[in-house]
Amino acid sequence: MYDASGIRLHAGQQVELLNQMVCEFPPGHPLYNARPLHDSLGHTPLQVVAGAFLVFIIAYLMKNSS
Repeated sequence: MYDASGIRLHAGQQVELLNQMVCEFPPGHPLYNARPLHDSLGHTPLQVVAGAFLVFIIAYLMKNSS
């Protein structure tokens, strides 16, 4: 959960900034036509809590189904 909401989320924010910087390069720059980087890394804290809750529900249902 720490990785999803902390490290990867911040890495995704850095990618957004890098993509903005590349868009501002002048037409003659070697990276002018570079493909944008994938920026949907990580999860918000709400998504992490919802995922943890879902895991507990599934584990509970699987335990009781045996």
